[in-house]
Amino acid sequence: MSVVFGVDIVGGSVHGKIKPRYAVVVLEDGDEFEKIVSRSKLFRMVKEEKPEIIAVDNIYEVFKSKEELVFFLKNAPAKTKLVQVTSKGSSLPSLSKRFGLKINIRNPIDEARACAYLASFGIGSEISVFTDKTKITVSRNRSLGKGGWRQKKYGRKIHASVRMIYREIRNKLAEMGFEFVEDVKSGYGGISRGILLVNAPREKVPINSFKTRDVQVKVEAVEKEKIEFIPLIKTLRYTIVGIDPGATTAVAAVDLRGNLVDVKSKKGWSSGEVVEYISSLGKPVVVATDKSHPPELVSKIRASFNAVLYTPKEDLSVDKKKGLTAKYRLLNDHERDALAAAIDAYNSYKNKLSNIEKRLPAGMDSDRVKAEIIKGTPLRDVFASHFKEEKTVKKVQSNGVSREEILKRDRLIEELKEENRILSKRISELKDEIEKLRMRLSMISREEHEKIRRDNYIRNLENEIRELKKRLKEKENEIAMLKEKIELLRRMKMLEFQGWKEVKVLRKFTKDEVERAEKELGISEGDVVCILDSSGGSAAIAEMLCKKGIKAVICSSEMSHLAAETFDSYSIPRISVDEVEMLVGEDIAVVNTGKFEEVYERKMEEIKRKKVENLEKLVEDYKRRRVM
Repeated sequence: MSVVFGVDIVGGSVHGKIKPRYAVVVLEDGDEFEKIVSRSKLFRMVKEEKPEIIAVDNIYEVFKSKEELVFFLKNAPAKTKLVQVTSKGSSLPSLSKRFGLKINIRNPIDEARACAYLASFGIGSEISVFTDKTKITVSRNRSLGKGGWRQKKYGRKIHASVRMIYREIRNKLAEMGFEFVEDVKSGYGGISRGILLVNAPREKVPINSFKTRDVQVKVEAVEKEKIEFIPLIKTLRYTIVGIDPGATTAVAAVDLRGNLVDVKSKKGWSSGEVVEYISSLGKPVVVATDKSHPPELVSKIRASFNAVLYTPKEDLSVDKKKGLTAKYRLLNDHERDALAAAIDAYNSYKNKLSNIEKRLPAGMDSDRVKAEIIKGTPLRDVFASHFKEEKTVKKVQSNGVSREEILKRDRLIEELKEENRILSKRISELKDEIEKLRMRLSMISREEHEKIRRDNYIRNLENEIRELKKRLKEKENEIAMLKEKIELLRRMKMLEFQGWKEVKVLRKFTKDEVERAEKELGISEGDVVCILDSSGGSAAIAEMLCKKGIKAVICSSEMSHLAAETFDSYSIPRISVDEVEMLVGEDIAVVNTGKFEEVYERKMEEIKRKKVENLEKLVEDYKRRRVM
């Protein structure tokens, strides 16, 4: 049994004083129910009915913060997905129209119904707030109270219980092959707290939260830093692209409803860059020009996308191009020409595309069907492909087909049969025409010309391939470098869990570097600072650090005697990198706390001894002067 909730806000707000109320449409195995409920009632319905999907137009109509969202998903049924059907550039009305749903945007019930059906079609993005890691915390369930012999005995008993349960959980995870990292805090007679960071999603870890008289075990998924939107299925934006090549190349794109997607012009734009820009806007179905004979760049880009080439019967006049683009604000004539070509191409298909929309049942992606029709795929083949895919996917609304729908499908079948007859006749005519053209081609000697064009085309493609391979290599090197940085940061984080101390890193011993570190890292009292290149530092710069109340300085090279004396005067020890155990990153490092504290104490003793020796020397000098 599959259950989908479609939710839309009716009134109020999660951010205001008036409590929100929601329209809820429930789809359950072909049946449909609708309700108006409060926010608390909505959450109770989720817990009771355990829907497969909760579909919303915008998650912030239901949750006012990430914390609320995380709390809800932690307590929601394990298999329930929260889906936001809209995304940047796609509104609920446009999606509804694209997939054959009729809604009144002023009616929350209609919008909730659209959310439910769109999610059931696989449209939208699942909200993901948890990583694939699980944190298990085993700790005391009660306070130990205040001192005394009985309190110590009681504490030993509780800590022993914590250790026993912690070991049982750890051993069970190890036996089942889970990878995990441990962080244990010792207690008198056992451990006071143990943490296991398991490298597996929460639903796959066979441990649940529980409490005993002395011990509590908390199992929770580890949150992601940011909310992620993971598409249920990949839906494409199909475009009609107009290109105006030249010293300044312009590209304009409209969608399959004639809405402007984007327009851009650039001087010295390479064909590879033009292809990359067009790809970022969507999948081009038609590549158009304002010339009756297409320029070479237009033909080349059309071939790159295997798109349909559109050219007008005669070059578009300036007046017509101005008329087509009158309502748009454009930077130059190149953008006007590119956009005019795209709009002219759209207008040539407009009636056909509009007619297709009226014939499609709900749930079919009308843009995908339009794209296939433009490319020459017969409508019956598009329907056959869709219904074949539909058999392999479990649909939410699988039962209860109405008489109207049956009649509509029957009419559609008859229309397809008629279209099939017309197309068969057209195919026969086209075959005759193709034969005549072949006879003409055999009489025209253009082999050499075609060979030269083909060689130039291949050469350009090879140049593009070389350029793309070079860029790919650069990206691979960059990824490898970032992976090394991530691995280093991960190791540093693990060492912090094991008690290592954070160290702020200065690349150079300069005023600018100190100010940068203060701004980006924050240097405060008690911090340990590591200077990678301590040469050239002055007494003034050293004093800047001293006045911030730092605890110690770790140096990897020799320091000027003036700077060294300044640190000594403030009783701040200078420690060599070789004297401690460190792991250094780009802006931060970690140091073994135990080894550091040993060296730190020794250095402080040396500073104190030097101060005493200097004082004794001053006294001796003073006595000597008195005798003289």
